[in-house]
Amino acid sequence: MKNYFLFILGLFTLSNCEKVDCNKSADYYRKMDMNFILIKKKPLNHGREVNFKIKNNQNNKDENYCDENTWFAWHYADFEEGDTIIKKKGETVFSIHKKDTVLSFIYECNGKIYK
Repeated sequence: MKNYFLFILGLFTLSNCEKVDCNKSADYYRKMDMNFILIKKKPLNHGREVNFKIKNNQNNKDENYCDENTWFAWHYADFEEGDTIIKKKGETVFSIHKKDTVLSFIYECNGKIYK
């Protein structure tokens, strides 16, 4: 009986962890204002913590960018050293500018696109 109770409690906990407040997340991402060149891409921490060495084009300084940015983590494979990443404040799209192409990603949560 004790194991059954722990199993049910575990399932309940996992189901609550998966719930995301999409509006709150979209508001968070709308506030972001970024324009940087990716100097070094480090491995993801905990599956969603992004850690880059960047050249910030807004202040022309080399910096570390470390954030639990799930949106960037979803597209982590698309980031390459030398790419320019642009995210304008007030928008829910970010772009990765490569040598020969631009990839744009609109924020989507639970099947809904946020503008």
